[in-house]
Amino acid sequence: MIAGLALPNLQYHQTVDTLLVEIFGPLSVAFVLFVLVMAVRRTLNRDRMPRSKEELIAAREDFRARLQHPKAGEVEQAMGALLPRRLLTLYDDHQVVLSEQIEIRGPDRDPEQTAEWIEAFLPLDLESQKYACDLPARGLGKGFCFATDGAGNFYWMPLTDTRQADAQVFFVSQDPRANEKVADSLEELLSWPRSIHAHES
Repeated sequence: MIAGLALPNLQYHQTVDTLLVEIFGPLSVAFVLFVLVMAVRRTLNRDRMPRSKEELIAAREDFRARLQHPKAGEVEQAMGALLPRRLLTLYDDHQVVLSEQIEIRGPDRDPEQTAEWIEAFLPLDLESQKYACDLPARGLGKGFCFATDGAGNFYWMPLTDTRQADAQVFFVSQDPRANEKVADSLEELLSWPRSIHAHES
């Protein structure tokens, strides 16, 4: 009689155990994966972010040095196209490329309209493009992001199979997701009145 009672009881416990495994098993795996992902992200962020005043200064000096030593050949070889000549000469003007917080207003721009804002120019190398907008992925073709507004949006120029004297300047934004023409050429953009709110010392 006791054996007869023990069998259903054993089956009940096995059913409960099976349900617990089926329900909490995936949750446990998901939790472990979440913890691992967060740990990896913390490690990567810790490695990327300067952690002291000295490291911040060193990172800034490295950025300035890269602005003054463009690697146009490296960029063109990797992208399989040529940069506009006017963009190349931009990096010869260290006073401009080392400037920050530049407000540019077109001559026909209404005073109440938002001016173009360049928080900083980007070094002419492949490293800078790792953190810029992926233009081909956005369906915009080959291009080089040469400046940022500091909010995850970029000013860029297209690359072509033959060297162009100049090219149109576009502004690609993330929110709202858009791509707008800013000027017919870089020369035009840089000829507009501008105020530089911060200078490199």
